[in-house]
Amino acid sequence: MEFLKDNFQIIQFAMSAIISIAIFILVLVFVKRKDHEILKAQVQKIQDTYSTDKAHIALATQVTTIETKLKSIPSSEDRHSLEKEVSELKGSVDGMKDLLKNINNHVNMLVENEIKG
Repeated sequence: MEFLKDNFQIIQFAMSAIISIAIFILVLVFVKRKDHEILKAQVQKIQDTYSTDKAHIALATQVTTIETKLKSIPSSEDRHSLEKEVSELKGSVDGMKDLLKNINNHVNMLVENEIKG
């Protein structure tokens, strides 16, 4: 007991130093409540902004489907070539119309000749 009475100030200083160091370490290790709330709000904002894994997978599937469909669509060169070929076919059909009219006219004349004759 006498030791405590003689060294009380030293013991008090040592205890104060230990408690101060402990508080300092706790302040360094743990986040303040206000800072925690701010960080929590930022994390929530990030989670709201970016998609979840399921949404990301669904979106990736949709993109893949669209890319597959776009590959089957003809390019502008192919489309131009098809338009050119269709125009040529239309010209050929128009030419055949006149030929078919002439053939029909000849057939009608032959039929009329056979009926009269």
